[in-house]
Amino acid sequence: MNRHKSLALTFVVATLSAGCGDSTGPSQELLVSGTIQDNTQAPIPGDARVLVVWVVSSGPADYTYVFGEGSLDRDAGTFQVRLDLPPPAEARNAGVLGVGVIVVTTNQSVGEGDDIATLPETELIGAAGQYGVIYVTTPEQAAQNRYWAAEFQAGYGVGVGVEVPGDFDKFVPASPSSVVLTIDDWQNIEFVNWT
Repeated sequence: MNRHKSLALTFVVATLSAGCGDSTGPSQELLVSGTIQDNTQAPIPGDARVLVVWVVSSGPADYTYVFGEGSLDRDAGTFQVRLDLPPPAEARNAGVLGVGVIVVTTNQSVGEGDDIATLPETELIGAAGQYGVIYVTTPEQAAQNRYWAAEFQAGYGVGVGVEVPGDFDKFVPASPSSVVLTIDDWQNIEFVNWT
């Protein structure tokens, strides 16, 4: 509990120090929000959790890495995730490019650093499949991993997927408050095929 209070206090101080204007410097914190599109027309389970799952495909084997958690407002049909620390190097491709997917799960034991590949699909009830939480150390370094990363500023940002005919999809910068989180069977959610 004290850690959460400390993180909240750090965020408030950093926000007040930054002022009200937009900064052109690296963004080491991010608030992602948007609407919930519930394709099931059933109530969202009370134990549903919003997680950021980072997809890593730059090593010998692909894996996911949980880092970041948010909240749902079922009545308003919205969600939000606040990230106030950079993702760990283990959550980034070649240590320079992070691509996180916002996921909804009913699993209560999955935590930071876990790989969701072992979870049954029945516990994965939603995702913002067409969006990515993007983290780049520097655009130049990240572009060496994926060319489209050069379009993002250093630090955190949000990207929306764009289909590239004959190649892997890419992300382009998008508003962090425009993300659509889809609640549906896992196999019905379309994800950006960037890797």
